[in-house]
Amino acid sequence: MTIPYLHLKSLQARFKDQDAQSLQAIQESGQFIGGDFVTTFENSFASYCGVHHAVGTGNGLDALTLILLAEKQLGNLTEHAKILLPAHTYIATFLSVIHAGMQPIPVDVSDLTISVPDLENHTNGIDAIVVVDIYGKLVDDEVYAFAKAKQLPIYCDTAQSHGARNSSGKRSGSLARASAFSFYPTKNLGALGDGGAVTSDDSELASMVRKLANYGRESRFVNSVIGMNSRLDPLQASFLSSRLQQLDADYQCRYDIARSYVNGIKNELVTVPEPSFFEHNAIHVFPVFVEHRDRFVTYMNRCGIGTNCHYPVAPHSQEALSFLNHLSFSNTEKFHRTEVSIPCHPLLSSDEVQYVIHSINNYE
Repeated sequence: MTIPYLHLKSLQARFKDQDAQSLQAIQESGQFIGGDFVTTFENSFASYCGVHHAVGTGNGLDALTLILLAEKQLGNLTEHAKILLPAHTYIATFLSVIHAGMQPIPVDVSDLTISVPDLENHTNGIDAIVVVDIYGKLVDDEVYAFAKAKQLPIYCDTAQSHGARNSSGKRSGSLARASAFSFYPTKNLGALGDGGAVTSDDSELASMVRKLANYGRESRFVNSVIGMNSRLDPLQASFLSSRLQQLDADYQCRYDIARSYVNGIKNELVTVPEPSFFEHNAIHVFPVFVEHRDRFVTYMNRCGIGTNCHYPVAPHSQEALSFLNHLSFSNTEKFHRTEVSIPCHPLLSSDEVQYVIHSINNYE
């Protein structure tokens, strides 16, 4: 049996007919930048997330960068502001802070997502917090309450958590002052190219994000702030509108697979997160942790099972962020050193899921 980590071509092929209709409609409309297709998706996505505003962007990195740049324009953050963020994340979280002209202040995590104990001794001199829904797992509500008590603005990198709900039923994208989504093709809500969005209930912030993303334009030929060009393409917006309708059904498939893995994988050499990790989680990634990762990946390949790694090198250890290389975060480094992602997508059959479990349980 051969099981790829993610059969992206087949996942996207489910929307072939809708995509053809989208392309034809856009060709006939003659509107190739902005317009009704983008507005329709933005309104649908805002409603889905339970917020007043969604602003399409060119990608997820731009979405988070634009949030911070907008806050700087509004006077809520300053140049060189110190932004607390988890060391355990993808480098894009760090890059957004740097591109906004601010300072990333990473802290280690005691678990996969950041928690109040991770933050409480590190807020002196901090101007804001960026949290990350890593692997699709929502950051605990207590973290948002902590930020509010400290009167610190809090933003969320929601690039992996499309559709997840917290214990009160609120969706990802509605919990922070503003949230940044990616619609990279491999995401649970993925386009056929790049794309992103900012969600927020704050009208002033959303308006500034939209202005900055469109050259800082006040009107067609009047630019009131220094902006950039980061707009969601109408064709991708139309593709995303089709896929948004399927997102909750796909989540249920991922959740059922995750539950099978949690209940079925029993191997002392392979650590599976606690069952609670998969609650309030979009299950973008199903992670397991193996001390001898290369040997395990080789074994899985021999079994015909594709794997991935999120991510081999922690951001603070990257050459690009050499000014952080002197830092050490033991838990973060262990996660990055041992994590292996196993197949967990809506097209997996029950036989394939059982084969993955059987293979992992036979690893030695």
